Amino acid sequence: MPTPHPLPAQWTINVHPVANLAILTLLDADGANREIGYHPLTPPGTTERTVHALDEITDPELRASAQKLIHSFYQRTEQAQANADSFGTAVPDQQHLFDRLRSELPDSPIDLGIDDETLTIVLKLTAAGPHAGALLTLIARWPGTASPTGLAYGVTQDLADNGTLTVTFDQPHAEKFLTWYRDQP
Repeated sequence: MPTPHPLPAQWTINVHPVANLAILTLLDADGANREIGYHPLTPPGTTERTVHALDEITDPELRASAQKLIHSFYQRTEQAQANADSFGTAVPDQQHLFDRLRSELPDSPIDLGIDDETLTIVLKLTAAGPHAGALLTLIARWPGTASPTGLAYGVTQDLADNGTLTVTFDQPHAEKFLTWYRDQP
């Protein structure tokens, strides 16, 4: 069994019973939700409370669920970091590539984020007006965009009513797109 992770300093766990279920919410020092978990068959008389240490939870099964919640947070954080590191290794010149994209698509945001579900990198390119056409042309030139049924799985395009085009790439496609773009004139 892995070594139990501690509750981070100044973090808390909110225990919120609902019927025979307890919703456990890991809160950071600022009170922001960081992880949510559940514990079934909560003992009668369990009351809503916020705990500052695991030993404040007297029911051993509920305390074990709280420990799983903390472990899950650390595990997800480690996975997100590993995916970000992998992306950085695959695209070590990402800042240079983003600068090139910004010169080709002025006033067009380039957002790099983390998908909350998969914990992988997500690249979003957004352009409006004539720059939307330039983005569409760029994406159409990339050989990884097309599949026999349209867009490749992992790449989405969204054209808003106001003419703003957003192209979103999952991590593998973002890496492939930027690697391809690196070699473009």
